[in-house]
Amino acid sequence: MNGRVGVTIVIVAVLVTGFGPAVAASQAADPGGSQSSPFTLQQDQIDADEVRIDATIRPDGTAEWTLEFWVRLDDNESAAAFESLQNDVRDDPENYTRTFADRMTETVATASDATGRDMSADGFDVSTDRQSFARTYGVVRYTFSWHGFAAVDGAELRAGDAIEGIYLDDGTRLLIEWPDGYELTSVTPDPDEERDDAVIWRGGETDFISGEPRVVVTTAGSGPATGIVAGLAIAVIGVGVIGGWWYRNHASTADQPAGAPDDSDGDSDPGSAAAADPDTAAASTAGGAASASGSPEMELLSNEEQVLRLLQDRDGRMKQQDVVEELGWTDAKTSKVISGMREEGTVESFRLGRENVLSLPEGDGERTDDAAGDEEK
Repeated sequence: MNGRVGVTIVIVAVLVTGFGPAVAASQAADPGGSQSSPFTLQQDQIDADEVRIDATIRPDGTAEWTLEFWVRLDDNESAAAFESLQNDVRDDPENYTRTFADRMTETVATASDATGRDMSADGFDVSTDRQSFARTYGVVRYTFSWHGFAAVDGAELRAGDAIEGIYLDDGTRLLIEWPDGYELTSVTPDPDEERDDAVIWRGGETDFISGEPRVVVTTAGSGPATGIVAGLAIAVIGVGVIGGWWYRNHASTADQPAGAPDDSDGDSDPGSAAAADPDTAAASTAGGAASASGSPEMELLSNEEQVLRLLQDRDGRMKQQDVVEELGWTDAKTSKVISGMREEGTVESFRLGRENVLSLPEGDGERTDDAAGDEEK
């Protein structure tokens, strides 16, 4: 097989895995190709030692894709073969991008049909270079733009459905990066590495199932509940202030017997200040609720404390979806809270089939209420 054609077709096979018709087309075009050998150089069958697939999402949903195929140049033969490839790519880059572009266009069209979202691909390019670390590597780099890769919903970007079920061979890694000013809301499955603006999965450690991978990000501070919560807080404070003022100036005065001293001049009993101060009143009410029940009400706990309470009530283990149902949270909020707790080490999680299961760290399963002391640790 001609080295140039072999490089392009087998590289495309790495991308299209998971898209049924596109996979079949790739295999028909290259029956001898193998996903375990994603890069063939000249006639020497030099395989890539590492494959890096990066998708950098823009706010409009377009993703800038980069595929890098890293080959160790350990001897004169491999170095000479890569140098020959470099010369060919430099002299006739279109020869290397033409078939690649055709295959990726088919793949994007298939993904568009599957997701029901308008998609297209353009800007195909190829380049080569050498990278020297502890070893010397030859790198073949393909780039292109995938328009419509991520779904845009207001301040939210959702990515991953276009490559649902993609197969990552051992030695292949997938990185999905989001724009500056966005924050990770949820990610499935748990990434092998999480950065401030990206998540990474590695072949051999992760197998994507239906609905995976999935990444959801939102612009910082634009969570859907933020404005609603702020508005409710202002309304509650306003009602408390108005109610306290009305009570002091009307209700309490009306109930006084004739001839009773008028405290409306500000010389009232200091204890009445709680009625005019909503914060004080709220604290008093909260204290009353706690003392009446013997433990704080769930709504008075922080998000993290609510999750821990649920886990403690269920012997230290429960499905993440049960947290969603018990607390009435969205999947996005639950995922964000759990991710933070995992980083702090207050909660652990693992996959059980298609479910995420949460558990308390070893030795942290004690109940915090008074009854916990009588239970077996």
